[in-house]
Amino acid sequence: MNSVYRRGIEILRQSLGDSNAAFHEHQWESISTLVEDSGRLLVVQRTGWGKSAVYFIATKLLRERGQGPAVIISPLLALMRNQIDSAARYGVRLGTMNSSNSQAENEHTKVATLNDSLDAIIISPEQLSKPDFIETVLKPIADRVGLFVIDEVHCISDWGHDFRPDYKRIKNIISFLPKNLPIIATTATANSRVMDDVCTQLGQNVNIYRGKLTRDSLHLQSIFFPQRSQRLAWLADRLPEIDGTGIIYTATVKDGEKVTGWLQSRGLNVEQYHGGTDKREREALEKRLLNNEIKALVATSALGMGYDKPDLSFVIHYQSPGSVVSYYQQVGRAGRGIPKAHGILLSGSEDDDIQRYFISQAFPNEKLVNDILEVLEEADDGLQEKDITRMINARPTKIKAAIKFLLAESPAPIVITQQRPIAYNRTLINYQLPYETIQRLSSIKEREWKVMQYYLTIDSCLMQKLAHELDDDLSEPCGKCEICDPEHSLPQGYEHTTAVAASEYLENIFIDIPPKKQVGNGHAQAHSRFPNYRFPYRFGELQHEVGRALCRWGEAGWGEIAKQGKADNQFDKRLVAASAKMIKKRWEPGQQPTWMTYVPSNMHPKLVAEFAESLAEKLGISYVHAVLKVRENAPQKDMENTDFRCQNLDGVFDIIDDLPEGPVFLVDDAYDSGWTFAVISALLRQKGSGPVYPFAIMSTSTSA
Repeated sequence: MNSVYRRGIEILRQSLGDSNAAFHEHQWESISTLVEDSGRLLVVQRTGWGKSAVYFIATKLLRERGQGPAVIISPLLALMRNQIDSAARYGVRLGTMNSSNSQAENEHTKVATLNDSLDAIIISPEQLSKPDFIETVLKPIADRVGLFVIDEVHCISDWGHDFRPDYKRIKNIISFLPKNLPIIATTATANSRVMDDVCTQLGQNVNIYRGKLTRDSLHLQSIFFPQRSQRLAWLADRLPEIDGTGIIYTATVKDGEKVTGWLQSRGLNVEQYHGGTDKREREALEKRLLNNEIKALVATSALGMGYDKPDLSFVIHYQSPGSVVSYYQQVGRAGRGIPKAHGILLSGSEDDDIQRYFISQAFPNEKLVNDILEVLEEADDGLQEKDITRMINARPTKIKAAIKFLLAESPAPIVITQQRPIAYNRTLINYQLPYETIQRLSSIKEREWKVMQYYLTIDSCLMQKLAHELDDDLSEPCGKCEICDPEHSLPQGYEHTTAVAASEYLENIFIDIPPKKQVGNGHAQAHSRFPNYRFPYRFGELQHEVGRALCRWGEAGWGEIAKQGKADNQFDKRLVAASAKMIKKRWEPGQQPTWMTYVPSNMHPKLVAEFAESLAEKLGISYVHAVLKVRENAPQKDMENTDFRCQNLDGVFDIIDDLPEGPVFLVDDAYDSGWTFAVISALLRQKGSGPVYPFAIMSTSTSA
């Protein structure tokens, strides 16, 4: 037993508070490779094996030898928070730099890193795209970095090629770090393809320590329910039967809202968690689940990697993930420190549409890329993101993603030339999209989705199939999944009354239509958006009240009926009855409208007009043709950002002179961005109408 080993085991035991603790298989070998051999290492071990123990103990040992700080790349904020707590147990002083920190917090970490008062710094991959971080933090410490850590390194493969392109930068970053710098990449989920991608990034002579990935405590089960209402009913009836606490994963934020609202309405203590949740709220929710104060978090993939709760007793998927690798990454959170946990995969008829949409959106389209490059080429002093958005008819989120993609290309066709605020410039690189790479990676994702679909239908051991797809060795059936041990599976049935209640719940979810409070940030922007209407930059008294939409376009129930009515150019009378019922029984406007008008359309002149007239009759209020379309414009649905949406509506509508008195319902078939409602409401208010309450049959909004 050498002195390095003795010190390593001492640190381990102190961190665990256990004088008899011992290293797991491959843990010491990994630490030794880093500390004594300055090697490059890929560690593929299941969740709970202790990957963070390896690099924190290695960091501590290297610091005691006089080495500089470790640099840790981590993909998720939840993971970072967990790592800070974990580092402290090993006596490692850890600082963070990420987008959720304040500028002051990031600056404090920067100063502490440069002063060598931190043992390690943990950063998000996006920091690698920022010249300020590279030039003022990483390069000044490059010659004394003690250890380079890439946590959850499968992101290089699974995320790095699409919505986390900054993972592609790791290879370049490694190139200017010392050649003998110890590097460790860790993951709990990797098949051969992922491992090949990782080794390409890390370079040659990579040592691999791969353990058994399957978890003996997991009881896997797969149930197909085509309708969302069926899955809601099953969750309501079965969740109380499962001991302990867990996570319910949904593919979209909107589905998470529905699941959370439904389960709360059934008296179950659940909360929603997603990437858009406020930082402090996310932290509070993570702690509440950790302390078993809630039954479950209904979460997107934002809660996954790195969340450490050894007694998590179930992970339930409301929809199928896009690959077996993604699935096991999430379901593997359960059963770490307990003898039995449930991994239940619910799937539905919408899964294929969701995953194909994700695959189609993984890369920016050619037109958007060319438009961005063109406007940057014509700009003398660079452009901020908001400037690019004003000049290109594309969603801000797509522009942001395309910019990140282009920045991560090598060589990059655009660069950051100004830090605060960030501005971009075109380089001299003659660039075109890497079509072959995009096609290859899209095909991989398609194949992996087909494998996931096949997994849903197999009648052999589920754990064995997972192991096979992870290139793990499980020669014998697990003996615990629903195929091997059906008696211990949860019942697939649910009460009929619960299913009826779930269907009614989905049918009766209405969507708020919030008012626009500002036309723009200042008079200049407001006037550039509405040169004809000349609205003030704040709507003030011109803004409408909170409105309602009956359903979401295409969703089961009213959404399907509304979609078909739009296609047929005539809405089903059942939608009139459902709208009237919702308005009368579940909507309580501050002032009850006494008349109704509608948004006119030259393309479909009767569609909304006839619906509004029927609805007014059903409600017993006046129907008035108060809004005139005086100029033809492009379809509003084709306008993808605020500047284009506003300019497309400017001067399009006018209002009759003799308006009825009192509050008014303003009806349209669809609600998307809300600008049509905002503009017409402002015009109505200018002409002396009472409060305006927008009503739409359906919402097509991606954010509503």
